[in-house]
Amino acid sequence: MKILTIYDGTIQSKTALRYGIRKAKEKGGEVLVLHVFQSSLFIDYGAGPKAEEAARAEVKRHLQDAENMIREVGPDVSVKIMSVEGDPAEETLRVAEAEHAGLILASPRYRAILKKASCPVYIMPGTILVPLGSSDMSLANKEDIIAETKATSSKVLLLGIVPVHLYSAGEKVELEQVKKWTTATVKKIKSALTKEGIDVSEAIKSGYPDEEILKAAEEYSVSLIMLPAGGKTPSELTKAASILLDEPERARMPILLMREAGV
Repeated sequence: MKILTIYDGTIQSKTALRYGIRKAKEKGGEVLVLHVFQSSLFIDYGAGPKAEEAARAEVKRHLQDAENMIREVGPDVSVKIMSVEGDPAEETLRVAEAEHAGLILASPRYRAILKKASCPVYIMPGTILVPLGSSDMSLANKEDIIAETKATSSKVLLLGIVPVHLYSAGEKVELEQVKKWTTATVKKIKSALTKEGIDVSEAIKSGYPDEEILKAAEEYSVSLIMLPAGGKTPSELTKAASILLDEPERARMPILLMREAGV
């Protein structure tokens, strides 16, 4: 997969670049580093040629920093740096489509491209959505959440989902028990993540998991959805993961599958 990273020298863009390089190294993908110089900023506000000259010099320093970061990784990752001029959002969308990017990494200032991009956009730092059911998750899943959150300086939203469609009108007692278990699971995971210094919020929803996940993603401006990869016995969450992966047009943010227990 080709990962497009918008780089402007900010701490956020450096975080995104490091993340993109690490992911490409793990998965064998390619990283495209895009810098967009907005020359129009120096036309309408009485800025003289020295201001633009200073800005272009700063761009060179930023790109040199990016090259140094890339060099530290070594030759085992394919990285290409592109520098273009124009509107940052428009150029990002154009380059992503022309280069057939599979994922865009961007800072919050580029959130406007989410609904227009030809591929999923991962805003970082942002909010990572972790749907939960009534049973506790594996240690591997918790470790994956912690690693992803710290790598992107993001927050976590724990979404407890009660699959009410599985229960008939005569199973109210069972449904209430599932609600209690789901709430308890959310509280337990929240406590574990909070101890790691992670900013965690929570919500409980009832309904079809895939639908509730997308509703929450929209409501909370989610950057990434983390779902279990599955196991010997499919759960409602692994089924939701399969549905969302099969219908990528429904989710504009990336979906990351967590490891199975014991992997």
